[in-house]
Amino acid sequence: MSELCDWHGAVASELKTIKHTVVYRPGQFLFYEGHAALGLYILCRGRVKLTRSTAKGQQRLLAIVEPGHLIEKHLFATGSLHEATCETLEMSEVCILDRVRYLSLLERYGHVAVKLLQLLSREMVAAFEEADQLAFASARERLVSLLLELAERYGEPVCDGVRIALQLKREELAQMAVLTVETTVRLLQALQADCLIRLRGREITILKPDRLTAQGVHQLPSAVA
Repeated sequence: MSELCDWHGAVASELKTIKHTVVYRPGQFLFYEGHAALGLYILCRGRVKLTRSTAKGQQRLLAIVEPGHLIEKHLFATGSLHEATCETLEMSEVCILDRVRYLSLLERYGHVAVKLLQLLSREMVAAFEEADQLAFASARERLVSLLLELAERYGEPVCDGVRIALQLKREELAQMAVLTVETTVRLLQALQADCLIRLRGREITILKPDRLTAQGVHQLPSAVA
């Protein structure tokens, strides 16, 4: 459960009256980009992805959200609209808080507001650090670091390495690494030719994590890392 719901006493009692839990099947949509945001969505179980439309009408993958996180961070403003479309990747349980009543709760319980600010601040710092790393990384470093992150979060040990259980389209990998699809495909093929990964359709297995780690963004000089 998210820190936003992990309370006791009077706060917990009030939260019960302003939230409800919904279970979604894989491939279902929680909300759509541009629609009015009436609630705050907290992912309790499963995984969802956020996508956004480009000027050409294509869908760009923004993020994959893990359990315990607020799915969108900007929804505390008056008249907020969803800035992305949210789709489940697997069976997911979502806690939906009435936005207006939750904001009223924050006004009356200052310690809840402080905890919320701390949570959002940590996530913002992490996002800035990731952006800084990507700004100084080569295309290969960005893709390698993404594969290592996916292996850490979704990896399953196999006899000859680590298989990434989350299967993404090449377009989605490219969007997450901020690369073109063509560059992503070329780099994946090069990593396979170097015997660092194995490709089977959308399935990616990292064969030599130690060698691959040496090529990631975190290996950049400390002055720019």
